[in-house]
Amino acid sequence: MSCFFTFFCTHGQNNEYVLKDIRQKYTRLSTLFEQNNLREISITSDCNDDGQINLSASFYYHNNKLVYINYNRNEEHSNYTDHYYVWDNSLIFYFSEYASWIWDYECTPTDQEFTNEIWIYEEDRIYFSDRTAIKCLIKKYENNSADHLNTKHELSDTVKNEEIDCDEDQIKEIFKAYLRLLSLQDNDYSDMCNIFDHH
Repeated sequence: MSCFFTFFCTHGQNNEYVLKDIRQKYTRLSTLFEQNNLREISITSDCNDDGQINLSASFYYHNNKLVYINYNRNEEHSNYTDHYYVWDNSLIFYFSEYASWIWDYECTPTDQEFTNEIWIYEEDRIYFSDRTAIKCLIKKYENNSADHLNTKHELSDTVKNEEIDCDEDQIKEIFKAYLRLLSLQDNDYSDMCNIFDHH
């Protein structure tokens, strides 16, 4: 029992050290991005004829090394943004933002000339070490356009992340998408519209 307890404590301490290191690297990369100190290459694509699905992928480099990928997909009433933070050619942090909206017919006054909207948001944060997810967080919240109270970022700041068990299938999808995105750097755009199978 004491051996197991010692292993558990050591494992937990190691994870905390790794998480702290990832957060420091994330802060470093974010600062470089905000200060426009990264070289950017962007590509865009429409995945159908009516323009209802629009994609963009941006690659950011520091000293000729890939450090950050931003992948965005707009599809009708939904928007997906995936952020990949890379350090020494390894994915260390994944952050996804999902937003969708529906018409709020029920709460819209009958004499109002326009229909209110309900916006639904979800954020996922996953920390990686040696291709293994070591911490997974999720955050969900909603906003009604009739309230006009907060922006998305203001709302997000008021909602706490919830730690969850990391989903093995989701992790596989993330790495599959990450590898497909990497292939786009070599001008292979064939997978541009299928980065995430479930999107």
